[in-house]
Amino acid sequence: MNEKVEVQIGTRRLVVEMEGWTPIEINALAQKVSERVVEMQSHNSSVADTSKIALLVALSFAAELNRERSAHDMTRRLLENKAESLSESLRDSLKIADPKE
Repeated sequence: MNEKVEVQIGTRRLVVEMEGWTPIEINALAQKVSERVVEMQSHNSSVADTSKIALLVALSFAAELNRERSAHDMTRRLLENKAESLSESLRDSLKIADPKE
């Protein structure tokens, strides 16, 4: 069972329960969100609607996640290509070392 944790994001307090996350991790996430709220408010001082700020924060995190996923996918493809190249080199080396083939 997940533990309920009270967090504060900006001026709002709420109780959350997140599967697979410890209270310390949940508080750390809430702190990151709170910091991003402050950042978005400072860059968008003309926006007074907190729900709009929350949407800007969500878009900011979504963009960050998308960049990280793209970087991860590129790294995975590079590693797969390198592994295939090394595998081919190994097969070629074994053919040369075994005169029976």
